[in-house]
Amino acid sequence: MPMTDHEIPPIRRVITGHNKDKRAVVTIDDFASNHQRRAGVNDTLIWSSDEMPVEIWSDEDYGSREVGVQPPTRGTCIRYIDIMPGNPREQQRTETLDYVMCLSGKIDLELDNGVTKHLQAGDFIVQQATNHSWLNRGTESCRLAVVMLDSKKRPVVGNPSPPRMRPHDGNGLTPDPPLQRLVTKNNSDGKSVVAWEGIASNHKWSGRGMVATLIWSTDECPAEVWVDEDYGARALGTQPPRNGSRFTINDYPAQMPGRMHRTDTLDIIVVMDGEIDMELDDGVETHLNKGDIMIQQGTNHAWWNRSERNCRLAIILIDAKEGELEITA
Repeated sequence: MPMTDHEIPPIRRVITGHNKDKRAVVTIDDFASNHQRRAGVNDTLIWSSDEMPVEIWSDEDYGSREVGVQPPTRGTCIRYIDIMPGNPREQQRTETLDYVMCLSGKIDLELDNGVTKHLQAGDFIVQQATNHSWLNRGTESCRLAVVMLDSKKRPVVGNPSPPRMRPHDGNGLTPDPPLQRLVTKNNSDGKSVVAWEGIASNHKWSGRGMVATLIWSTDECPAEVWVDEDYGARALGTQPPRNGSRFTINDYPAQMPGRMHRTDTLDIIVVMDGEIDMELDDGVETHLNKGDIMIQQGTNHAWWNRSERNCRLAIILIDAKEGELEITA
């Protein structure tokens, strides 16, 4: 039976944009309610886009649209998927690059070659248009945050090459707990396989103690999902390439001060653990807790961790249209 509203844990959604004076403002702060239900699964749309670079200068609520299983051509969508215990096996595949975050519970990812990977809260998956099933064999529901990017459609070629992770350079602390990364792809026979699995180690440290770990990246739209390169081993810059995306996990230490910054990107941000304050350039602050999700539309902002414990954010940056904006220092 499909889940009812009272069985779905609330999903807080915070959206930022710009006012008529081109200052950063919170435009939406509510609980997501755009649900699609099927047996054992609830799918909640958070945000979507239908072009690349992404449109971030519109007043439309892109989370209220009717979006099907696959995002629009050259588009993206961000969903929260709640999977109940004992959900029926449903083999599925979309022509997309999927950034998947396990927020709570446990789940089995089953590929069409019979390989099964057990995942739990805090694990991260990159799926490159692979045929798969999600199976909840536990006793509690599992919540996944899934960002889907339109990808190229073409036959499968080649075999995965070994991972080429950048070494630890000793400039900061290794993220704790470690980041388990799983990447799938299609082999030369058209079967889904695990291409890379292990602890993500492509880190970049800031002077304030924050560490960013690259999980995956792209440099074109539709996204390329038919290559052997480990896109998580690339150099980690501040902004993704033109028409590209970047998936990082950012760890903010306790009592870390904020620094105002901005990129021409649509940012999808999920609080994986801890709590944090997001300050806009008008001085308004929004407090975020574990499980909250924020969509930032090219807004000037700062992250303040005023708590006594670390905070972990999963952040997907998608290249967006540039706007005429005066940046506050």
